[in-house]
Order: sequence, then C-alpha cells, then structure tokens
Amino acid sequence: MKTSFVNENVEIHIHNDIIFINHLTENLSLDIAKEIVTQRLKLCYEKNFPLVSDLRKLKSIDKASREYLSRPECIEKLWAGAFIVESLFQEITGTLFLNLHKPPIPAKLFRKEKEAIEWIKSLSCSSC
Repeated sequence: MKTSFVNENVEIHIHNDIIFINHLTENLSLDIAKEIVTQRLKLCYEKNFPLVSDLRKLKSIDKASREYLSRPECIEKLWAGAFIVESLFQEITGTLFLNLHKPPIPAKLFRKEKEAIEWIKSLSCSSC
C-alpha cells in the first residue's frame, strides 16, 4: 500500500497512523484542493486517519476551495483534524472557517506540530 504522495503543491504522507499534509505553495486553488483530497483518499484506502495539515506556507485560499473543503466528502476517512498555522492572520481566518463550517470531526488550530500531534494522540477514534 502506498503511504505518500508528492507534487509541486503538496506533500502527503502517513506516519504513525497519522496522515500529514504539508502545503508547498502560497495559494490554494480549487484544482489543487481537489487533487489533495483525491490523493489523500487514495492513501487512506479503507482506513480512517487523524490529519495534521501544515498550513504555514499558505497565504490565500480562494472561495471555491473553502466551499469545496467544507463538503462532507472532503473529510471522508478522517476522524480528527489538527491544522498548523504561523501567523495571527492565519489563526483568525482558520478559526473563522472552523466556526462557520463546523466540521463533524474534532478540529483545532495549533502553532506547533508537536502540540498538534499530542492533541491527536489524546483523542480516541470513534469511527476507526
């Protein structure tokens, strides 16, 4: 079973039963968002995972991408989501996104990857 995917926009890999997404570009378009979801689902195969997504390089996410990523099918095979941000702007917009879209899985923003992983490990999976 494949455990990673890399292209010019994103690195996705599974490590210690956590799926990690590292955004490599400053802008997230709808096409890129769709590719990320498609590749993540291929890696998940038939198992549910918690997600740690590093958003620190992202500067903008267009409206179409935000709407797409809030759809139920985009969180399929995920049982929790930890999102790593760097700036106050990212934290405010991330909090606003989570509050507006209210994901059906535990989701939280972090400034450090270590804290995100610790939070993920503190949760129990009800859908695994």
